[in-house]
Amino acid sequence: MDERVGRRLAAVLVADVAGYSRLMGADEEGTLARLKSAQRDIIEPQVAGHGGRLVKTTGDGFLVEFPSAIEATRAAVEIQRRMADHQADLPEATRLKLRIGINLGDVMADGDDIHGDGVNIAARLEPMAEPGGICISRAVRDQLGERLGLPLHDRGPMRAKNIAQPIHVFSVGLDGRPGRLSLFRRYRRPAIILALLAPLIPVALVAAWALKLFEPPAQEAARNAPALSIVVLPFTDLSDAQGRQWFADGVTDDLITDLSRISGAFVIARSSAFTYQGRAVDVRQVARELDVRYVLEGSVRSSGEQVRVNATLVDGETGAHIWSDRFDGDQRDWFSMQNDITGRIARALNVELKEEVSRRVARIRPENIGAADLATTAWVLLFNKPQTRQTNEDALPLLQRALQLDPHNVEAWTGLAYLHTRAALYGWSPSRPESQRLALEAGEKAVELDPRSADAYYVLGFAAHVANQLERARPMFERCLELNPNFAPAYFWLGWVEIFEGHPERAPPLVERAFRLSPRDGLSAVWRTATATAYVLTGDDAASIREARLGIADNPQHPINHAVLAAALAHQGKAEEARAALEKFYETRGGPISLAQLVRVGRPTPEIYGQRFARYLDGLKKAGMPQE
Repeated sequence: MDERVGRRLAAVLVADVAGYSRLMGADEEGTLARLKSAQRDIIEPQVAGHGGRLVKTTGDGFLVEFPSAIEATRAAVEIQRRMADHQADLPEATRLKLRIGINLGDVMADGDDIHGDGVNIAARLEPMAEPGGICISRAVRDQLGERLGLPLHDRGPMRAKNIAQPIHVFSVGLDGRPGRLSLFRRYRRPAIILALLAPLIPVALVAAWALKLFEPPAQEAARNAPALSIVVLPFTDLSDAQGRQWFADGVTDDLITDLSRISGAFVIARSSAFTYQGRAVDVRQVARELDVRYVLEGSVRSSGEQVRVNATLVDGETGAHIWSDRFDGDQRDWFSMQNDITGRIARALNVELKEEVSRRVARIRPENIGAADLATTAWVLLFNKPQTRQTNEDALPLLQRALQLDPHNVEAWTGLAYLHTRAALYGWSPSRPESQRLALEAGEKAVELDPRSADAYYVLGFAAHVANQLERARPMFERCLELNPNFAPAYFWLGWVEIFEGHPERAPPLVERAFRLSPRDGLSAVWRTATATAYVLTGDDAASIREARLGIADNPQHPINHAVLAAALAHQGKAEEARAALEKFYETRGGPISLAQLVRVGRPTPEIYGQRFARYLDGLKKAGMPQE
């Protein structure tokens, strides 16, 4: 047995760069160079100097183990201070700012890696920290006592995803006196400029006053907000009963976290968003102050055992309402209901935000469209529109152009992987093996570029599934859901994995979870194929017919639901209806197919496919599909 496998108590530090995607989008080479320099000159020396061990790096983040909570926190403080000093001469918008979370707890060693609650809690503390800040758990606070010499601000118990009990969170105050070098760097240039311009100050003041008279209205000022940028304003508690604001605050917190997982999204941090709590605000003014395009606001109201959450997405430039919806739940299980509601809002907003960005792009001249906008527009076509050959053909040139402009655009690579996988799955490609190869390569590239992208793991899992690599597909979907528990399509594909592995009875609850997160999803017709197939395989033909017809109503051009409907109807002895459904299957897939051909393209192998889908195939045979 590997001696390095075992459990131990350790202080765990998790960190990543706030707004890394935005920084990379603005200056990829410069950002990478500054990150490597910071790791080499600041992070690694401080880790080693305080007795720590760098376990691994993850793109813009890193995981460190320390034998002492005190040394871990001292290292974090030094890292944050030196990062600030090192970048004092840089423009604010280009500075790398780390968020750091530290926990003391039990870890399980596996070779050089570590796992367990000690790591999980540190990972949940990290996004709670402000950019340039540090959050620690109660266990770390108790170890520190007064040794640190810095204020520790008690933020109270806070809920975190997949952590059963609230985490008592403290933030480390880093506002102590800066060193002399820091002061010199910070104020050198302003002091020199002020000395040179001092004689002109009276004239400048008069000129500034005169120009103010002719200043254009604020709403007409130039905007440089990122395309997919949003602030979640604190939700308001409108309940008759007092003391429920904590639930509204929890919904706000979870939405900020969940929306931050959207690929390419720029989401204002909690510390800034909550400064607007309890204030009557003009959303356009908020958008200008925070430099975002969209504002999400909402309310919570409870009555008896029921809670209703209303949410509205507003255009930050015009104040127009883009999207609104309400979500109901049972308050007897507050935490479960909160997770459910925020997950559904986040999924709906993911779809709506990208739709809105796509509409904006359509109004811009083509020569002014950047790689990110092209990739988002293609993503909307592929993920939010009905799955047809035409949407594939429309999306391909957009993705190709995006990668010409930016070969490192993760969203473009994920879109390309998804496109080629669909082409292989639905017979839209002249060469299925070539489409499978291109899909896997694009998915692997996306994961390589951003190992923390749920989208990337999802498309790689999808590509692996269609390429008959089920043993590779499952962990990809599971990793996707670890990164984003609200990624509804991943639940659907896990349902298909269960079907192909011979457990069709396990699929419907997984697909139901997908529908619970996204009740009106653009992929609903595709999702119905899994439940319809699962039911026909378990002998529940009535349920299979219901699910297949719901899928056909959502998208009549999606072929598989017609085939499953034909099989289920045949098993019920409805030969004429079954034959009509089979003809519709041929029409939507682009031509007839035999049972032998269908089995040959089955996954993971024709033999296994034939065994596990025997009842489905028998139904198709009864409906009139030829053997050869």
